[in-house]
Amino acid sequence: MAPVIIVEPSPDTPLVWFDVSIRGGASLDPRGVEGLHRHAALLARRGAGTRDRAALDDRLDGLGAALDVGVSRDSMSVSGLALSRHLDALVDLAADVLAAPRFAEDEHARLLRETPQVLDEIRDDDGALATRWFDWECCPGHAYGRTALGTEASIGAIERDAATGLWRREVVADNLVIGLAGDIDEATAQKVVARLTERLPRGVRASEAPMGVGAPAKGRRVILVDKPDRTQAQLRIGHLALRYGEPDTAAIAIAEAVFGGMFSSRLMQEIRVKRGWSYGAGCALRRSRLPHWFEIWMAAGIDVAGPAVKLALDLYADYAANGPTDDEVDFARGYLVGSMPFHVATARQRMQLAVRDAVFDLAPGYTANLPQALAALTGADVRAACTRHLRPDDVVTVAVTTADRAQAVLAEAGAGPISVVDHDEY
Repeated sequence: MAPVIIVEPSPDTPLVWFDVSIRGGASLDPRGVEGLHRHAALLARRGAGTRDRAALDDRLDGLGAALDVGVSRDSMSVSGLALSRHLDALVDLAADVLAAPRFAEDEHARLLRETPQVLDEIRDDDGALATRWFDWECCPGHAYGRTALGTEASIGAIERDAATGLWRREVVADNLVIGLAGDIDEATAQKVVARLTERLPRGVRASEAPMGVGAPAKGRRVILVDKPDRTQAQLRIGHLALRYGEPDTAAIAIAEAVFGGMFSSRLMQEIRVKRGWSYGAGCALRRSRLPHWFEIWMAAGIDVAGPAVKLALDLYADYAANGPTDDEVDFARGYLVGSMPFHVATARQRMQLAVRDAVFDLAPGYTANLPQALAALTGADVRAACTRHLRPDDVVTVAVTTADRAQAVLAEAGAGPISVVDHDEY
């Protein structure tokens, strides 16, 4: 095998972007060492080749270029942006990060001190905290349920040698998806790829996540994340659903647009417009390589949190049973097809979507070709997909709010038994 290579030329401006995606990601973190992939990626960026962190940053500043790392559930990434005339110099730096990161002991120790501060910031943000708890509780045992950031205990368990070993094991040529866009042609792109990978072993692709996808949870239940002095409840409602890329993906895209993806959607109209319970309300299927959540979100005042959850569940149950009308399907299809050009307007956007498709093991052009799939669907097709994949009787509701004020109203929502947890417990 060889790396997957995606090139989107566009000579309009003298800029080149590249994304190197390394398959695997946080879903492969060992149990009890959550946060290891994030730690390894950030540490690799903090000095490589002959340059320590300061020298690497100084060189990038001198080039007016950017070199960043990122981590998702499905991949790590090294991304760069430079003027065309500085591309060679930036590629040299990126190749060092990929093949020769220093993994300095002092940077390792510094990152271990910094990461708990990020965890504190998430706990201070009720929306981010609701998402963290929803991921953890939606489908126990699922590879995507564990935090990519880590917990106090798992961060403390991260060892420098483990991060080094992970990087050497997964940053191999056959495990990469490399995208390039902008002022670059095919021949130059091939040379860049060769330079990025010439010092890497061939290797093999990263394995499936060891925790798998778990078994869908049955029944309704509520996780009340107790946080003092709240006036609102940040709410997440959902369940494990299909994998992005399955045959019903296009149909569910229409279904989510009708139910919670537009201002005219049912959730927005009933929750915000008619009742004023939340500034916004929406839903979406998470896009990932493995089956992921179908998730509803909103933020309601504590006094109406229970009625808001009850109404959302009632609307969802009716929608799962009956689906959208033909008129709603036609309107949502037009909205989705009409908005697609905004997502593929630039070479960089097209490249990034193609890279994501490759990481998800989808056919080339899968996302870009969704408008054709949408056009072929009837209202009956969408309603049948709703029946197959929407499970209103098997949802978890996560509410980040103050328990002694919200527990009684949530108990009347019909959302299932309530478990109260401290906001900083996870």
